[in-house]
Amino acid sequence: MSAIRITQSVGLCGVNNPADVKAIQTALNKLLKLLPSINALVVDGRLGSRPENSKTVAAIKQFQSKVVGMVRPDGKIDPNGRTHKKINEKLIIKSHQLRFKLPLASSNVQELTESDFLSVAKALNCKVAAIKAVAEVESSGDAFLPNGKPKILYEAHIFSRFTNHQYDSSHPSVSSRSWNRSLYVGGALEYKRLEKAMELDATEALKSTSWGRFQIMGFNFRAAGFASVEAFVKTMFTSQRKQLDAFVNFVKSKGLEEYLRTLNWAAFAQGYNGSQYAQNNYDIKLKKAFDKYDKK
Repeated sequence: MSAIRITQSVGLCGVNNPADVKAIQTALNKLLKLLPSINALVVDGRLGSRPENSKTVAAIKQFQSKVVGMVRPDGKIDPNGRTHKKINEKLIIKSHQLRFKLPLASSNVQELTESDFLSVAKALNCKVAAIKAVAEVESSGDAFLPNGKPKILYEAHIFSRFTNHQYDSSHPSVSSRSWNRSLYVGGALEYKRLEKAMELDATEALKSTSWGRFQIMGFNFRAAGFASVEAFVKTMFTSQRKQLDAFVNFVKSKGLEEYLRTLNWAAFAQGYNGSQYAQNNYDIKLKKAFDKYDKK
């Protein structure tokens, strides 16, 4: 759904032509992820006998507050007014996102060279062994699957949070309020879960997935140096070197290079993997991998 057109005002003190009300109800349903406390609206073209108590008006007010930035939401949408224009802006963005398709496979799955590692170690002012340790621990040293697609791990609990838990009941295999290890299927089958989630919300599904040799989460696309998660994902399909460059951007953006330089694995693991890093022994694994490569 792209931009919508309304002929007259909708909402409190509006004309509320049924066709216009339906258009607004349909549009707001498409933008529910922006409205955390709003459930799907019934698209019936009506506001009821008391519009001030209407769920549609409540949704309009929340959109005005959360998205438009109105201090005093009035619950009314005028044709080509501020709220109408912002709805269309968000619908157009969503329309572009829905057209995104995952690349089929990489055309360059070559391994990183020693020169690659050396240049990155120089950029981060750390030992080559430190970079190799992260590469090994994050993805078992694999950047791509045998089918040429980057290695991924889809996180249902993150998707659930990004989509306001609206798919937890209807799609429990891809949307879970809490982390659930049993949902992982591993390998190429993770793409089946990702693609199922993309049918619900493509952008949030991409953000909820870790990508490539350094398993950078999609929601970190800006820290990795990209303007959108879609651009980030496309780059993850290109080559290991591009994945390595994204890793450098991410480490610098998060201020983690000092921990690589000083070999403070606990601090690095917390910054890179989150506060629960110790549950998976990330810091211990990183030190062990570093010691192995540092002896070579």
